[in-house]
Amino acid sequence: MWVGHSCPTFWFLRHQIRSAYDNGQKMKSRAQMFLLFIMCLLPLAGIGQVSTPDDRYKADILVVVAHPDDDTVVSSYLARAVYDQHKRIAVVYCTRGDSGSNSTGREHAKALGLVREIEGRKALGRLGITNVWFLDGRDTASQDVLLSLATWPSASVLEQVVRIVRLTRPDVVFTWLPSSVAGENHGDHQAAGVTATEAFDLAGDPNAFPSQLVAPIRQFENAFEGLSPWQPQKLYYFTDAFEAAFFKGHGPEYDGSQTSPSRKASYLQLAAESAAAYHTQLPDPKIGRRIEGGDTSASAIGDLQKAGYLPEPVRLWLGKSHVASAATEDVFQGVSSTPIAFAPPERLPARTLGTVDVEFGGPFGFYRNFWQAHELKSLETLRPEIAVEPRDTLTIPVVIANSSDAPVEVNVSAELPPGWVPASAMPATSVSPHSQSTVLVRSIAPAQLSTNFAEVKIRAESQRKIVFQGSVFAQVSGYVAGQIK
Repeated sequence: MWVGHSCPTFWFLRHQIRSAYDNGQKMKSRAQMFLLFIMCLLPLAGIGQVSTPDDRYKADILVVVAHPDDDTVVSSYLARAVYDQHKRIAVVYCTRGDSGSNSTGREHAKALGLVREIEGRKALGRLGITNVWFLDGRDTASQDVLLSLATWPSASVLEQVVRIVRLTRPDVVFTWLPSSVAGENHGDHQAAGVTATEAFDLAGDPNAFPSQLVAPIRQFENAFEGLSPWQPQKLYYFTDAFEAAFFKGHGPEYDGSQTSPSRKASYLQLAAESAAAYHTQLPDPKIGRRIEGGDTSASAIGDLQKAGYLPEPVRLWLGKSHVASAATEDVFQGVSSTPIAFAPPERLPARTLGTVDVEFGGPFGFYRNFWQAHELKSLETLRPEIAVEPRDTLTIPVVIANSSDAPVEVNVSAELPPGWVPASAMPATSVSPHSQSTVLVRSIAPAQLSTNFAEVKIRAESQRKIVFQGSVFAQVSGYVAGQIK
């Protein structure tokens, strides 16, 4: 659309006026210029008349994940929602998954990210999902959510996710569990869960990212976006834990072996057809090609599940709901057909500090504070968990805050389970007045694999008094990323 001196009509009529004078033709210049003005305003006639959002992008469920293939954890449910509940699904990938290996070709890094974006679009397209966004987060392999949030960087990704929530206006948001678990426990998965939770609580706030909400005032606008605040109604989590039984009772479960009435195939079969697109991430691309060739047998699906895809059943955890809904009932129970008002988390009361306050640092401490800040009361029952490689060093940060006017001395100690050994000595720590210090409790895991949880007990003492006691529960596994050293 053109306006003013950039308007082709302006230049055409200007030429006609000059030609008329040049040819000696008589004309009423004021009338001609008025016509010129009207003609150049005609393209603007539509501006301001569209007052409703673009319904092509409205979603019933917005899925916020970290990497292409994360969707496979819930894809059998998505097949159910799309084909038989006629729900509209949109998906956000916070990264392009460009730091992984490639089972198919030599492409790596940014080139691999381009390949995986195509794979993700193909996978979701097979479920009829076409509204898909890839953000600019940097794929970061670790188990530390704080490292991922720092590397993405989180502020930029959060702004983008809030924008997409306001664009798609979902009733329900699905994302990764914001917690450390014994499992793949990918830091990017956790960061996606943290970011989606923050976006869930911010998208309805008219003071959050306000330029997204300002109505355009110029024809060629590239700053003010014309969106509206939007409050999603329900927030559900899923997990990459080795064992998801701890989800039971906290949300609905969906059986992928059930048959889709509309597609005459099981939801697992439909999900397998989708997941088969991820050739670069399968242990053997032949698995994907086999399924794409029409083999959705139990054997073929089993091969996908061995690779970590299509967990059965799909287990969800109801993190938040702003409508009346029982935790284990259907995802859409209680969902209103009309938008709901902005529902911010309650402001936390000011924290009363003692002379010496000690708590876990790192991801374990972060999550305790994050859950409280976002009113994720059901998550406060979760204990600090992690899985480490054999002989790897587990580092547990302990933060000591001194709010007094004098230095304090604190002794931090660890009681280790059988087979675990300390990585270094822990001398007493002196903390200056009105400051804090972090003690790193390091212990080395045994060489033997174990699915049993070992309890690492941490204690802090000051002036012969116990000021902190806490535990971290760890498994020893060969299927996790190494700890940050």
